[in-house]
Amino acid sequence: MTVKARFEKFTKEIKPTPDHIDEANRQTDYMIEQLHNKVAADGSFVLEKVLKAGSNAKFTSLRRTEENIFDVDLGAYYSGEGATKEHLDTLIQFTRDQLRSIYLQKEEGDFEKLKSAARVKFRSGIKLNVDVAPIIRDDSLGVENGGWIPRPDGWRLTSVTGHNKFVQKRTIESNDVKGPVKFNRLVRMIKWWNNLQGDLVQPSIFCELITAKAFELCGVTGDWQTSIRHVFSYFRKHQFLKPIIFSDYYNAQKVKLPNDKVIVLDSVNSQNNVTSLWTEATRSKYVDRIHNAYDALMEARSAELDDDEDAAVDAWCGVFGDAFRTLSEPDEEGK
Repeated sequence: MTVKARFEKFTKEIKPTPDHIDEANRQTDYMIEQLHNKVAADGSFVLEKVLKAGSNAKFTSLRRTEENIFDVDLGAYYSGEGATKEHLDTLIQFTRDQLRSIYLQKEEGDFEKLKSAARVKFRSGIKLNVDVAPIIRDDSLGVENGGWIPRPDGWRLTSVTGHNKFVQKRTIESNDVKGPVKFNRLVRMIKWWNNLQGDLVQPSIFCELITAKAFELCGVTGDWQTSIRHVFSYFRKHQFLKPIIFSDYYNAQKVKLPNDKVIVLDSVNSQNNVTSLWTEATRSKYVDRIHNAYDALMEARSAELDDDEDAAVDAWCGVFGDAFRTLSEPDEEGK
């Protein structure tokens, strides 16, 4: 089996199956309908709409594994008209309580109050986690479906639609190149690699942003091997020594940069540096992991040029773990 064929199979196997997605949509559609009913009946807040967000909405989600938790993100847009700040600060708890009232048969521990969302855990079936983030709609921000999301450090500007379109726009641009590599699929591959990095694992938005910057400079090619090599080559050269910033929703040239060690700015909110907590040690260790991956993929390239497919697969396992071999094995009928 060729390495090219293995990549074709691996990239299909690491994404959730259509049945998995259908079941997740069924469960979240029910939750959204019931949440509207519960909030309306309570009367404390006005729930205007709920939008699907996160990896599923961007088509970058990963199959569930020990490293990858399959979850769905929802943005629950509330009206803030006439409400005091103290009242609005109760929104996460309020949302959590409404979700609890939908699933009275579930255990109390299946409901969590997170930093910016309320989580519901489903322990059976596809073992889905659903995170519902309350957002106070604000049309004055000039961002489609813009609003404010509660955080421990204060309310933060966000836009579910803005984040979704950031990925969708680049995926559409990547369609200009014939072949299997599309931007959203490339993000999925980088997320898979990132999730193997133990205590250095970064959030999905970080993977989206750094891949977007590499895509901005390198684009994609007609094959996976070259595209991934270009992305890691960019990471290796950049080393997170310069700010990563975009002009989709603000003027990057006019942004006042934070005084942080590493700067990777949220594409919607320039005040949100997703690497604000990085130290020099974090940067150095993460770059070391990138160098290790780059060395492995260069070994893979050398092996492929020598027509040594076994050695190439071994090297690619150094990037994507042993799953690259196991998930890309041919089906019984294909042997």
